Amino acid sequence: MNPDTETWLVTLIEGMPQMIWRAVGQGTWTWSSPQWQDYTGQSETQSADAGWLDVVHPDDRDIGRTAWAQAERQSEFHADLRIRNTTGTYRWFQTRALPIRSDEGAIIEWIGTSTDVDDLRRLQAEQKVLVAELQHRTRNLIAVVHSIAEQTIQRSTSLDDFQDRFDDRLSALSRVQGLLSHAEHDPITIGRLVELELIALAGPRGRERVTLTGDDIAIRNTAAQILALAIHELSTNALKYGALSSSQGQLSVSWFEYEDARGRWLCVKWLETGLALSQQGTPERVGYGRVLIEQALPQQLGAATVLSIDRDQVSCVIDLPLEHYGTEPTND
Repeated sequence: MNPDTETWLVTLIEGMPQMIWRAVGQGTWTWSSPQWQDYTGQSETQSADAGWLDVVHPDDRDIGRTAWAQAERQSEFHADLRIRNTTGTYRWFQTRALPIRSDEGAIIEWIGTSTDVDDLRRLQAEQKVLVAELQHRTRNLIAVVHSIAEQTIQRSTSLDDFQDRFDDRLSALSRVQGLLSHAEHDPITIGRLVELELIALAGPRGRERVTLTGDDIAIRNTAAQILALAIHELSTNALKYGALSSSQGQLSVSWFEYEDARGRWLCVKWLETGLALSQQGTPERVGYGRVLIEQALPQQLGAATVLSIDRDQVSCVIDLPLEHYGTEPTND
């Protein structure tokens, strides 16, 4: 071989990020590159023959042997193997080899590479988890939309009435989905859910008659969706028939955490005062909103709820078990 060509090949091989090796037969190594030696700590002699299997994860060695048994028939060796480095850590490598043939077509030897794909496999595993979570959330969201549609149809007097109510409820659902999309970096709190609905529905004038009190108490994503719908129903009815429908009404919403023999709880208190409820509000008050608060919240979240509607005030108390739907408390 021309000395210049040999120098060029050595430089090329040693500069490649992949580990390179040569083999004959069914995985009998005859040479390994400096990259293999640096990564595994094996010398060229130690990796020779079947010595390279010593640094392959025990669970992957049969995979490597099987791939070599099929290599001649497939004209390719291909296996993903975990290979141990000098610190004792295993990483995934995509290991491939192609044959070099004689003029008669017989395989003389194999030239192979091992490429680190550990980070790629980790990202792929994370992607599978994210896709599964997305599918789960999509199924849940479809179920929620289906339930909203059914309940709204049952309590609508016309198609226009259905459209108005259904659009409002889908808008509320869309707002909470916006919060959920950022929940990983910005946890959802009960205060944000309340503020989101009241800002969307009440407007500047209505908010002047609203008092919000409570610390930042984070809740899990699994509880946010249905809680947001419950708050939306309370807000909508307050705007149409209750405290936010006239200049005399006042709305107070407070929330706090407490603990008893059953565990940690989040208590949300909704109180509308200074109003005279008309009969116009009664059907909706005992309709979807009431079903959502008195049936769906207890059944789906294990919450304890009390909704009371009088001639001059409306009160609603929701107790949510934080053991299942809250975040871990911080220790100051």
